[in-house]
Amino acid sequence: MKPKAITFDFWGTLFMENPSSAQDILSARYEVLLDALSEAGTPADEGQVREAYRQAQMAFDDAWKALQVMTVYDRVGHIFKLLGVKFDEGLIALTARKLEETSLSFDLLPLPGVKEALPQLAKTHILGIVCDTGVTPGRLLREHLRRHGLLDYFTGFSFSDETGSVKPRREAFMAALEEMGIEPQNALHIGDIPRTDIAGAFAAGYPWAVQYTGHRYLNGGPEPTARVGDHRELINLLFAQKQP
Repeated sequence: MKPKAITFDFWGTLFMENPSSAQDILSARYEVLLDALSEAGTPADEGQVREAYRQAQMAFDDAWKALQVMTVYDRVGHIFKLLGVKFDEGLIALTARKLEETSLSFDLLPLPGVKEALPQLAKTHILGIVCDTGVTPGRLLREHLRRHGLLDYFTGFSFSDETGSVKPRREAFMAALEEMGIEPQNALHIGDIPRTDIAGAFAAGYPWAVQYTGHRYLNGGPEPTARVGDHRELINLLFAQKQP
């Protein structure tokens, strides 16, 4: 393999939420919503908020599968509608911002080999990120990368909340590649989801698409170029021809 550039998925490939913090993150988000509902004069109990949040997550998943972007603003608007809150653009925007920023109170876990491999890969390849975002937008994912000392290794970013395109749409990949100054035929993509990462990269014109299995192993979609369970394996894969 001789790609000039590598694009990475973020969630499930570079990072994951810390399982020990999962409930605390949800609790923080429920608290934001409970405060907003009180501000709107339509108070609710936590059980109602939990159910509305669950339904909004289902709506997000449906939109994502339909290759549409559902922003956090849209998600909050959906929750407010479910709970009978009168439409208030300002309150929805403020609540969405607060929901997003709950992620800053919790650290993310880098997946196996990330911190060891990225500095080495950045010496020989241009690196980028192609990521479908949920509650945490691109601006805050950049902050998490900065906290882990990894942000400066990347020169191109495609976050769905910023581009309006989700994988496997070609536009999602091209947004990062254009920042990197790279054509798709000179790039390799690595991600954990066959439908979005592998199929999407091939459809965008990438010759190589590697499935990352260090967090989970998902079946389906086209056969990847290779599979790795640790990002250090990617170094071995790229430079195999140099090995004795």
